[in-house]
Amino acid sequence: MAIKGPLSGIRVLDLTHAYAGPMASLHLADMGAEVIKIEPPIGELARMDFIPGGGATLVCAGRNKKGIVLDLWNNSGKQAFYNLVRVSDVVLENYRGTEITRKMGIDYETLKELNPRVICASLAGYGATGPYSDHPSYDAMAVAISGMASLTGGYAATKPLMPNPGTADCIGGLMTAIGIVTALHERERTGVGRKVEVSLLDACMTLLQREFQHYFLFGQSPPRQGSISLSIPPSGFYRCRNGYIALGSCWPQICKAIGMEWIADDPRFMDAESRVLHREELEDLLEQGLQKADAEEWLDRLRAYDIPCGPVNTHAKALEDPQVIHNKAESYMEHPTHGRLRSIACPTKIAAAIEGEDACPPALGEHTEEVLKKVLGYSDEQIARLNKEQEENFEEMQKHVRKQF
Repeated sequence: MAIKGPLSGIRVLDLTHAYAGPMASLHLADMGAEVIKIEPPIGELARMDFIPGGGATLVCAGRNKKGIVLDLWNNSGKQAFYNLVRVSDVVLENYRGTEITRKMGIDYETLKELNPRVICASLAGYGATGPYSDHPSYDAMAVAISGMASLTGGYAATKPLMPNPGTADCIGGLMTAIGIVTALHERERTGVGRKVEVSLLDACMTLLQREFQHYFLFGQSPPRQGSISLSIPPSGFYRCRNGYIALGSCWPQICKAIGMEWIADDPRFMDAESRVLHREELEDLLEQGLQKADAEEWLDRLRAYDIPCGPVNTHAKALEDPQVIHNKAESYMEHPTHGRLRSIACPTKIAAAIEGEDACPPALGEHTEEVLKKVLGYSDEQIARLNKEQEENFEEMQKHVRKQF
């Protein structure tokens, strides 16, 4: 593959679909791991029609991976998978619960018999076991059940808002990648693999540690956050004459910066507790001052006072932001039919450790023959036999696949 890095030499068998699981393997691929994405003959859930062969999810989460097609519900596909397990380091899946993986014969107990060094990582919606484990789940369910959705929306909102983008999926994928790397490190000492389990629900719960601590300490659920911080106002998003800016903890410098020094002496805002109790009044006063000038003017002035601040950008504006450009947050991939595609680069920078250009997500089954021949030594006859069996069992395979996710 295109990327060489700290995880070069590690082979990952990626059975995931949609967004959370592919994000987990993306972190590994960006660090140089050889990620072999294994899809059923009908393809995984993210293969939509945004561009031929895949949607935005597939493009952003599928880079730097190889793609093969194996039907794990028939004998030839299962045996090919087992042969790959014997020469791989990690198996990653995000099926619902353990019943499915046991039925498919891809559970940790089965795979460790083939390869005691293998690390099996499971990223489920609710968890591998439990009352919800066999229920279908996506990002929205984790956000709702964890209590995160109770914090979204304005103060007087009657309907919670979905936090974007894919909060549960992104943090779940990241935590899974951390778990895999941790298990790989442990294997250096022990010589044996490990089962790693992460759920989207638990990932959301850990994002809410501060809010739950508030509940544990005071016995009250935090109210909806709105656009400013509940614990350290003034902090959050504030309206200017032509848009919004973000402010960090800035009391009392903000009062002088906007020419309203008297606010700092107002009894309602004298201490942190008072500012929390009167946060809406404080927000209104600050915005009265901020609406006297445009966001760009305020940012220059606020930075002169060493106040943490920034513009509230659209996607287009974010890509033009000088710090974003300096950080090289945008990357490019050459697609065989669509030319140069823009993407967001890996955020983890390890000096002089990662080399190469990002590669586009593979077409469905693009590397099947390459992997089976080079990794497993399959002959043309064996590959033809496997393909024929998968074609003959295509309809039966479709029935199984619909029940997996």
